[in-house]
Amino acid sequence: MAKWIIVSDNHTEKGILFDVINQYDDVDVALHLGDSEFTYDDTELSYFHRVKGNTDFYPEFPNDLTISENGINAYVTHGHLFQVNYSRERLAATAKSKACQFAFYGHTHVAKYECIDGVHVINPGSISQSRSNIEETYAELIINDNNTAATLNFRNRDHQVIDTINFDI
Repeated sequence: MAKWIIVSDNHTEKGILFDVINQYDDVDVALHLGDSEFTYDDTELSYFHRVKGNTDFYPEFPNDLTISENGINAYVTHGHLFQVNYSRERLAATAKSKACQFAFYGHTHVAKYECIDGVHVINPGSISQSRSNIEETYAELIINDNNTAATLNFRNRDHQVIDTINFDI
């Protein structure tokens, strides 16, 4: 089993990233999808692979990353360069072209799961400023040992599961 923690859009809120990461002693991959507005080497961000959001202005942040962990490949970006407010098809196509089963993005502040052309496209929502009818969220992705199935938990700031999606990879 592999556990991925995905966080996005804390927009200068200090302490929340520590709070999330300290809930888990068994994380295989931790991702921050941008708009922290912290410096790249901020201690809170140091626990996470991180990308540049549209409000992150330090040049050290990459626009995107490809992460490989135990046979799972994921394309990671903030999403603003893909116009994800309108469509995630271009994002999914980019992930697929890089042989990724997953595409993670933030930017919209709305927790969302979609499978587009075989790519699992996931937005964890915003940990600090939800723009939907649900509260602030982050995502916990649990992948089974043979990489054939996954459980996606959207968790609130109290780390309670507020939605679960099970799917085949």
